[in-house]
Amino acid sequence: MGTWDTGIYQNDVSADVRDDYIAKLKAGKNDEEALQEILSEYEGESEDDDDKYDFYLALADTLWKKGRLTEEIKSKALEILEEDKVSERWEGEKIRKERIKVLDKLKEKLLSPMPERKKVPVHKPYKLGWEEGEVYCFQITGHIERYVKGYEEYIGWYAMIYVDKIYTEDWQVKGIQDEIADLFFYLRKEKPNVPDDIYKSKSICFSTGKKMNQYKVYLCESSRRNRPKDLSLLGKVFDFSYPPNCSSVPMFFTWGHYLYERDILKGYVKEVKYEAKNK
Repeated sequence: MGTWDTGIYQNDVSADVRDDYIAKLKAGKNDEEALQEILSEYEGESEDDDDKYDFYLALADTLWKKGRLTEEIKSKALEILEEDKVSERWEGEKIRKERIKVLDKLKEKLLSPMPERKKVPVHKPYKLGWEEGEVYCFQITGHIERYVKGYEEYIGWYAMIYVDKIYTEDWQVKGIQDEIADLFFYLRKEKPNVPDDIYKSKSICFSTGKKMNQYKVYLCESSRRNRPKDLSLLGKVFDFSYPPNCSSVPMFFTWGHYLYERDILKGYVKEVKYEAKNK
């Protein structure tokens, strides 16, 4: 495990302990369950000569901040804290003094009145509301002009989306499976009316390679609010043809920034150039 500075969370173990404990609360575990699972899962770190400091200090600090610090963990952390001040892992007078300042500040915190128990919202599995094989469309509006500079001629065109695969991953909260989609994008000048219009549209190539191109993207979202406002379902296609030379590795895609229109338009131009080069 790596350590890059003297701060409580400036090492891999501490950061993981904090994130994993909070994730358990978000997954609906009660206080005792979350703590006991952390103690069990990090048993090796808690007994390691070096990692034990990072484990207990991070755990105690996290529990204190959430209003859940037990006397047992508090006592162990205060004991470990004093040991860490003279541990051999802090080489050099300057870095040791920096660490001691951090430890003294943590000690003062742990000995002070703990905040009231903070409620941690339980994360519910996210559902896309889509089905595999569906085709959607929306209009390119260029609503923030500077993000589509150089592509003004395509404003007013229509993007189409094919939903290829829907699967689950715990990408937001560890242990909670959220839906993720693999998508293909297309662009056309005329407004599509039926899902099969996707075959009369040009594929969006997000990246070209020596042998394979990346047309497929995987969409991770935590809310539908960022989707295009006019996103509409056209129906399903059942005989979808994948773009030639399509890599099986998808690229990350999100609605959560204003560059998605530019990404699509750049991909359209990239595909036009690729097709012209490989005629």
